Amino acid sequence: MKLFTTLLTILMFHSCASTSFGEFQSISYGEHQKQKIDFYPGKSDEVLIWIHGGGWLWGDRASSRWVKRFQTYFNLNQEMNVFMIGYRIGSDTAPNAIDDVLCAYKLVEEEIVRRGLSQEKTILMGLSAGGHLALLAGLMNAEGYKHRCVTGNKPQAILNFFGITDIEANDNFLRNERPFLNFVQRWLPEDTNLKDFSNKYSPINYISNDTPAIISIHGTDDRLVPYTQALSLHAKLTTPNKLVTINGGGHWRFTDAEHAYIREKLYSFLNQNTDIISISDLKID
Repeated sequence: MKLFTTLLTILMFHSCASTSFGEFQSISYGEHQKQKIDFYPGKSDEVLIWIHGGGWLWGDRASSRWVKRFQTYFNLNQEMNVFMIGYRIGSDTAPNAIDDVLCAYKLVEEEIVRRGLSQEKTILMGLSAGGHLALLAGLMNAEGYKHRCVTGNKPQAILNFFGITDIEANDNFLRNERPFLNFVQRWLPEDTNLKDFSNKYSPINYISNDTPAIISIHGTDDRLVPYTQALSLHAKLTTPNKLVTINGGGHWRFTDAEHAYIREKLYSFLNQNTDIISISDLKID
């Protein structure tokens, strides 16, 4: 009976599937339907952890929209092992997404050990709200932030695509420029003290000499997460970092030529600042 129960648990929390994107295994880290991680195995021991965006309000790790955005830059089922993290989203749900990503990151660390992958050759990547969450997970682990799911194991690098780095500053921008699209206010419960929340959960407040290497990609005409968010972050960084500026670029709306330029910059940064050798997974034209 004990063996049967153990096998049943494994089946419940590790289910295999196949889609047009490739072979993957879904792993649960909580009871909510969004608290899942999709694992796309690769041939090497290197790891890339991906976090989708959507303003903490929308999005799904398995939706074609977000998987295709990932595939703009990286291949699946090739050399690198890819973990795609899902997390709870929606209005008035903060800070659930942060707690979820920290705990999902911890589970990924355990899966890395269980599968014999490299803890050292691990990078984090996220877009928009996912960029915020990737930065926060990497920086909080580097700093040893006190949280039940923070282990202190930091990634080698963080790939930040137009992520929110200062929550209060982003909220101020949206209040003035696009009040009807203020996703920050929608995400925060009504009784939240914005300044306190921002101080606690803004990546810019966790920078230190132990910060992982960070590369940010940001358009100068981004009207949801302003370019100043990236400028402020990189002005404080003292560890290896690079800000890739897309002149005239909006929020993800980059041209094919700009995507190719970004891929080249990612390739160069990872080659110079990490032990990742499977950067052939990058779709270099």
